[in-house]
Amino acid sequence: MAYPFYAMDFAFYNSMGIYSFEARCEMLKEIGYDATHLSVWHGERWRDVEKLKNVKEKYGLDVAGVYVVLDLSLGEEHPRNKGILKMLEIMEGCSTVELAIQSVGHHILPSDPKGDDIAVKWLEQALKIAERRNINILLYTHLSFWIERHEDAVRLCKRLNHPNLGIVFCGYHWYAVDGTNLSATLQAVSPYLKQVNISGSRRNPHGFGGVATIEPLDVGELDNFALLGQLKKIGYNGMIGYQGWSEGGDAYSKLSRSLKAFRDMERRLEAHPHWADLKLTP
Repeated sequence: MAYPFYAMDFAFYNSMGIYSFEARCEMLKEIGYDATHLSVWHGERWRDVEKLKNVKEKYGLDVAGVYVVLDLSLGEEHPRNKGILKMLEIMEGCSTVELAIQSVGHHILPSDPKGDDIAVKWLEQALKIAERRNINILLYTHLSFWIERHEDAVRLCKRLNHPNLGIVFCGYHWYAVDGTNLSATLQAVSPYLKQVNISGSRRNPHGFGGVATIEPLDVGELDNFALLGQLKKIGYNGMIGYQGWSEGGDAYSKLSRSLKAFRDMERRLEAHPHWADLKLTP
């Protein structure tokens, strides 16, 4: 089975600026991606959300998701955080919101369960809207954010036990945080896993967060072929995306290389599934 493959719009950022929404969609369609993606961050690109409803008709692409950052250290009523709830009310053409929770309060460290009650209170509001509008909210793990580890996301999903709440497995952030226990992590995440994104990466103090690089899928130390094999083992059959943050340069070239590398990994895994049976580092 060929996975539907999308590109996060992170790949279109560089030190000079960002490609337009229209150019991003046109490039992805020409290269051969199945879906596009939109990041609104803390609300800087709310207006682009309105363009999603026409993406399928205009470009022949699905919309994999919208990435947004929640920062509850600012308070629930802050325009950034209220804006996410507003987006859930008006969004058309996309049924997936990827939610990175940067902070739940001052002096609460990444992965600290002391922040659970604060996050749950906000998520309960968001999930009422999501249920009514048939939108999935997927918790997005992120290096140095409060939800930093996939275990944090699992903990919240178990507590809320809501069908519209799930998890994105972020290959880069798993690797950068500790990069161990892949099989156990995916098994724990699997009941809530609704989306995946991957990156080439290698540990390097000049990389993102001073920890590791984010690169095209045909380079790096991170073995995405083995990761894909583990996803197959747990029966994952949803979308997979190329992350691409901070790479810069010619986006078209790197997107093309990454799609080619991904489809080749799929081909090898289909023909030789036992090749991915690594003795994984515990």
